[in-house]
Amino acid sequence: MPSHQSSTLEIAPHWRLRLIAISLATALAFAGTAAKARTPAHPAHPAPRDIPSETEAPRVSGTVTLQRAISLAIEHSPELQALAWDANGSLARIRQARLWPNPELEYERENFGGNGKFDGSDLAESTLSLAQTLPLGGGIKQRRKIAELDSQLADWDYHAARLETIAEVTRRFIAALAADRSLDLAKQELELAEATEELTQNRVDAGDASPVELSRVVVPVITTELALKRTERLREAAYRRLSLSWGERVVTFTEIAGDLDAVSPAPSPEALIQHLGENPDVARWAIEISARIAERRLAKAEAIPNITGRFGLKRDNESGDEAIVVGISLPLPLFNRGQAQIQSARAGEASARSRQKAAELRLERLLSESYSELANAYDEAVAIRDRALPAAEKAYQGTQLAFKEGKLPFLDVLDAQRTLFELQESYLQALQAYHIGAANIESLIGRSLADLQKQSPSK
Repeated sequence: MPSHQSSTLEIAPHWRLRLIAISLATALAFAGTAAKARTPAHPAHPAPRDIPSETEAPRVSGTVTLQRAISLAIEHSPELQALAWDANGSLARIRQARLWPNPELEYERENFGGNGKFDGSDLAESTLSLAQTLPLGGGIKQRRKIAELDSQLADWDYHAARLETIAEVTRRFIAALAADRSLDLAKQELELAEATEELTQNRVDAGDASPVELSRVVVPVITTELALKRTERLREAAYRRLSLSWGERVVTFTEIAGDLDAVSPAPSPEALIQHLGENPDVARWAIEISARIAERRLAKAEAIPNITGRFGLKRDNESGDEAIVVGISLPLPLFNRGQAQIQSARAGEASARSRQKAAELRLERLLSESYSELANAYDEAVAIRDRALPAAEKAYQGTQLAFKEGKLPFLDVLDAQRTLFELQESYLQALQAYHIGAANIESLIGRSLADLQKQSPSK
């Protein structure tokens, strides 16, 4: 028998050039097939958004406006940072979904290491080939479609979180403005109580009033002092909540600027409902339904067997002869035809349609409630501002003048003063409810009420 030789040393020189030829031939053959199966590209996906800053929260000084507070919160929101990264990651998944399966390099060696005539490697046969799977059912197209739709859903998630961030910052800013106004009212009430106490003391000293009347005046002074301290703490808490919106745990700004008295009639409910479709919680479901349809189509595509083609060279070690090897393999869909996956995708599509309807009804309910709160707050604020407050201020001034002249007892002054401040508090609460209602509506329709009023003024 011929002496045993190293198979690797013997065949290596023959395979180097042949392997290159096999690779080129396989690539050319499959390129033609891929060109026929290629589908038109989807519209370009929006470019990745700028990811909010991950730097430490800024130390804000001076005066803070609503727009500045919103900008700071969006720029430094950890939640928006996470969603922005998710959205950018979804773009990479689109690129991944477009890729074909990798080719496989196969090496097979047989008829060696046995006994008898198969002892050694003289009769060995070696085969080196490349294999490529051809996705005939269009699975790549559908996977890419799903990845693109998932990316759009990530965009809507970011948009929804951004709107909620704006609404929450607005609510905190309005609460801080109201706390400022409450503090001003508490200071004003204390000043009036102290002025009344001083006036009463003068009357008692002059013998025009009983000392008992002075004891009655002291109680409102003490009460307003306690109310002032409580209001100061509430203001500090409101400022801190606002500062936490952009991640700053210590309040470093000195004041906030905003017009709490600016109110105007809201557009009609019909005009607002027209924009509900722009809300991310509604708009995303159209994408969600398309994604479920794409999953059903993917399940059908994967039910079509993929062909795997092979092309290679075979060498007989004994004779040194070589031959081309070509083959294909095709799975037989006898048991698994993707029927359960298709059924699951259909159920997911039906569920998405039901959830879309539920989201629309839920947002319409929220819009109706917010609109009712806004309209009631507007009516109350306007009525108190234009009618009740002027009358209460006039009554208080007249009562105080009569008290100075000794024509009315202190209880009448106290009653008029209490009525005036209760109306001022009610007016402040109505203003706060109005602006919070406006912020809630703007988060539902995804646009400013002021811009909407300019486009279609309320009649």
